[in-house]
Amino acid sequence: MKLHPIPALLLTLPPAIAAQPPLKIGIDTQATEWVVSLEGGGQVCDRSGKPLLKLAPDEKLRIWWDSRGVSDPTAEYRIQVGKPHTAAEAAALMKRLKELGEAPDKVKVPDADTWRVLTGHFPEAGGAEPVLQKLQDLGFEELWVASESRPSQPRKGRALYAITDRYERRSLPLGGVWLRPTGELTALQGKGRYRGKVEIHPNAQGRLTVVNTVDLETYLRGVVPKEMGAWEFPSLEALKAQAVAARTYAVANRGKRAADGFDMGDTVADQVYGGRDGEQALTDRAIAETEGLFATYGGKPIQALFMANCGGHTTDVAHVFGGDAPYLRAASCYPARPLTLPYASGATVTAEAQQPWLSWELLRLASVALPPECLSGERLAKAATLEDLAGPLRTLQQRLALEARPLAREGHLLLALARAFGFQRIVEGQERPQDAAYFLPDSLPEDRLLAAFLTRRGVVPASAWAASEPVTLRQALQVLGRLWQELEPFTPGEGSLLLDRQIRRKRGGPEPLPLAPTLLLAEEGPDGSLRLVAKADIQVGDRLKWIPGEDGPVQVLVRRLDPDGAAWDRYNPTAHWRVEYMEADLLATVRKRINVPGIRDLRAEYNDQGRVLDLTLVDTKGAPHRVRGMHIRGLLGLKDNVFRWLTVGQGAKRRWIFYGRGWGHGLGMCQTGAYGMALEGATFEQILQHYYPGMRLQRVE
Repeated sequence: MKLHPIPALLLTLPPAIAAQPPLKIGIDTQATEWVVSLEGGGQVCDRSGKPLLKLAPDEKLRIWWDSRGVSDPTAEYRIQVGKPHTAAEAAALMKRLKELGEAPDKVKVPDADTWRVLTGHFPEAGGAEPVLQKLQDLGFEELWVASESRPSQPRKGRALYAITDRYERRSLPLGGVWLRPTGELTALQGKGRYRGKVEIHPNAQGRLTVVNTVDLETYLRGVVPKEMGAWEFPSLEALKAQAVAARTYAVANRGKRAADGFDMGDTVADQVYGGRDGEQALTDRAIAETEGLFATYGGKPIQALFMANCGGHTTDVAHVFGGDAPYLRAASCYPARPLTLPYASGATVTAEAQQPWLSWELLRLASVALPPECLSGERLAKAATLEDLAGPLRTLQQRLALEARPLAREGHLLLALARAFGFQRIVEGQERPQDAAYFLPDSLPEDRLLAAFLTRRGVVPASAWAASEPVTLRQALQVLGRLWQELEPFTPGEGSLLLDRQIRRKRGGPEPLPLAPTLLLAEEGPDGSLRLVAKADIQVGDRLKWIPGEDGPVQVLVRRLDPDGAAWDRYNPTAHWRVEYMEADLLATVRKRINVPGIRDLRAEYNDQGRVLDLTLVDTKGAPHRVRGMHIRGLLGLKDNVFRWLTVGQGAKRRWIFYGRGWGHGLGMCQTGAYGMALEGATFEQILQHYYPGMRLQRVE
């Protein structure tokens, strides 16, 4: 992909977006009581601001709604007929359903200019079955039992109370309260701390609604780190792209939950919002550096949808929510040409393609005690001699400040190595002859307690004691390296390669990685196998492991070939996944959405990127059940629609094994891909242009 710079004029357009009033965020609607406290103390007021009672610093107050009986249900079940439709298609479908005796209505899809057509009202999912069967018999293919919000009238409760730390009960207005701290923060026990205005009031379901009102930029401080945290994605440009997307989404969806008394909720159904406790320094900086910037199309804020991981390729909005938003088009998450940095070994490296003998123990020895030329399959396969081992042994003894014991010429060579480090001193009184008999063959009469200790610790495999062939140099060096690890444990350094050749450790900042002139270069495969290489073009973002020498610079550099490949979105654990179901478990998952007697088969239609666009479940009676878009992953309990499957076994013992990639709906900006693009030098403007083609940035002052 070629990255095009954004012309400067995009940021100098006259404001086309009005200055934004504060947002009302729904923190919760289900609890009937809350324990609250106010930073520095403060006052509990009615919602108009009239003071009701005063709280001291650190004083806790319980706010309790005494409702009458069981609270009203907040949801019901309805049948969705077909995919999301345009307004004209929805009207035609509703007319047809009315002619069949149904009473349908339509609900707008929040993130697209399309409509869902629903019919029926059922308190339980099973109650929809007769209507579902009727519509199936009449030829309707795509039917879905959906949980929907249930309209209801506010309940008349007994009272809203405040209970103090001294167990004093105070009546509060039925309209609810406004919590006004002396400091900045209101704390909700079990939820977190919040800036801005916090109100608590009864709702239509006989529970309490908590609303946090904050200005847009403060809201983003609690959203961006929850959606794309700096610990997981420590790149300023990627976080700036997320900040613009989150700001744009908030404005485009203001009032989405107006029926509930607020603009948006604090969950993945809108944007995850963590209040003050979610804030991070780097995301704060990303928000500040993009303040007032929106992604627009045609002068209006776009539906800036995003997902955790796109599975290598995003998709068109028509395949998910319907509609035809031109900025929600499919985009690849693979660079046209991966950005790589060349590295070369400064040591003579064997040309052997297969190197099953190579291990971390040998690489560590090569960093301080073993000439790199010793690392060849032919040489390591020869019988070990005392002369081969004398030099590396002496180096390690000096490093560890041990007595310079030479190797004994008599007895088993591996036992001689252990004695040279003094391990024979620790087995008396700890190792038992019975354990030696358990671990070792009878043919090993010599120093059985020491041999048993070495086997128990994993230093020497049990099979080595019974071998009739001489100990090879590879085996001896492997044991030498493990003995060193026993006395001086070591874990290789690890970090990701950045564009400027610096590295970033996990949860750390960029740092230089000095390399020794005689650098030994290797690659680690996804299976953990190691191979020496003379040179490597290492892709930016690849994970590196290294072993420093005694004087500091890295002596051994290992490139890890990422199991998730070369895509920008490979930095997420869900880049690839595997899910396995037993027959009964898959059926139970499916029955949460559609009522079927059993599963005969699944049939899928794919696009060119392997995303399932259309899935038909054929039940055991031969009836087809068709689902599309977001319903597919929901039906099967999978993370994304990019998947294939195998079945193993038959009948009740059949197992369904799904292999897939990605996490989310596949629309808009891939958050992990944005991070990958940023690692390769893309700016936040370029990231946004890539995932929202045709968008323009506009600023509101």
